Amino acid sequence: MTKLIWTPLVMIAAVSLSACGSKENDATAPADAGSAQIASVVDADAAPSSFGQCSGCHKVVKDGGNGVGPNLHGVVGAKAGQVAGYNYSTALKASGAVWNEASLDAYIENPRGFMAGTKMSYGGLSDAEKRKEIIAWLKKNS
Repeated sequence: MTKLIWTPLVMIAAVSLSACGSKENDATAPADAGSAQIASVVDADAAPSSFGQCSGCHKVVKDGGNGVGPNLHGVVGAKAGQVAGYNYSTALKASGAVWNEASLDAYIENPRGFMAGTKMSYGGLSDAEKRKEIIAWLKKNS
């Protein structure tokens, strides 16, 4: 069973988004073509729901800081253990790994199986399709 971590930011977003489906804005309001284009861009760029369990520790923001885990913006194609200001495990820093689709898939599936000595406490994601969603989204943000 996955444990949901409610950070203050997630709670604020949930409360803010709950107002989006109010009756005032339902089918009675005229559609705006500009709004539809903006919505499709936002949806296309939004993290997949499968990233929700990652977002408690990781940010994916260009030039953003680190959280409990390192900021993952630009991770695809990057050498492991290189995000400035993050205190990586010795194992990760010394691994020489490069984060490509295959290495990310293996790490997300079983972090400790992929890299003994990692500090990442996440147990892994067995669903291959969800891992692919996460990796594709990270790739768009790299």
